[in-house]
Amino acid sequence: MWTAAWEQLTTERVDAHRHLQITDLGAGITETVPYFLVPARGCPYWNSQETDAGVAPVWLGPVLYSGSPHAQYGGAGTATDASARLTAHAGLRLAEEYDAHAVVYPGLTAEQAERLTTAGRRQGAARVLNLATDVAHVRELPTGPGLEHWWDGTPAGHRRDARRQWRRATEVGLTLDPLTGSRMLPHLEEFTALAVGTSERHGTALYGRDMFEYLAQVSGAVLLAARADGHLVGGMYAFLHDGCLYLWASGIDHQHPLARHAYTWLMTEAPRWAIEHGARRIDAGRANYLAKKRLGYQPQVLRTVIHLPTDAATTADALTALSRRLGEQALRHHPDLPW
Repeated sequence: MWTAAWEQLTTERVDAHRHLQITDLGAGITETVPYFLVPARGCPYWNSQETDAGVAPVWLGPVLYSGSPHAQYGGAGTATDASARLTAHAGLRLAEEYDAHAVVYPGLTAEQAERLTTAGRRQGAARVLNLATDVAHVRELPTGPGLEHWWDGTPAGHRRDARRQWRRATEVGLTLDPLTGSRMLPHLEEFTALAVGTSERHGTALYGRDMFEYLAQVSGAVLLAARADGHLVGGMYAFLHDGCLYLWASGIDHQHPLARHAYTWLMTEAPRWAIEHGARRIDAGRANYLAKKRLGYQPQVLRTVIHLPTDAATTADALTALSRRLGEQALRHHPDLPW
């Protein structure tokens, strides 16, 4: 048995934003499911998917996303079969109300995706697609202090070079300045410029200072700043949650002499900081497959479930092609992935 309650909000970034609170009384679980109505090219996350796949824009009109338009992970409203049914029902109802071309649930585990796939079909979606779209990169963290056990888990063929880059940058003065809460606010202008520049180098502008300022209020948010003589050489915006450090956004000053070492150095200092703060694992996010493989991260496929209110065969074909193109890229580095 479940119940639901609505809260309606508005923001400048989207046309509509609604929260659905789901309570599955039988399982004793309450979840909050956000829905964002976004113009066809208004979702930075989806734009990056199309850019990475090298395909033309898929959407011809507004789309309803469950989860932030900037997020890589989802799964709200999928804890049980009952909650997934209500989530699918609510999404399709909102899509009809706002004339959305699709309801998109990104960043799902296989189990979450299967629940929403079944629920979408039972709730009357004209088409339901369950597609592999992302790869998250995860490593378990050692329990002991220091980095020796971390290095032991790094592939032997790249361990020496990674240690050399980290040691060299440390010796010449690169230091970690972890900033949390309001302490990071004075530094966000500088970091935003680096993060925007880095994302544009990869094809899609994803970030803005207002996002970073807002997210500084989130419990567990930290800006891992790499400094040399007070200069911000690079940084990683991350979140420590439920024993996992999630690396979300990064930026490097590519004009600085230490730039060639900064990414590897930060990818070493981030787990060191996480270990010191009791984390059990680290999630390095998506893309940049080769660098993360060299550092010993294990790939985990994330899926996107799409409920189409109408039988849009052309859109379904375009979505399937997007998944296939992303899979071709991922499988070049991880040929055994269950794509």
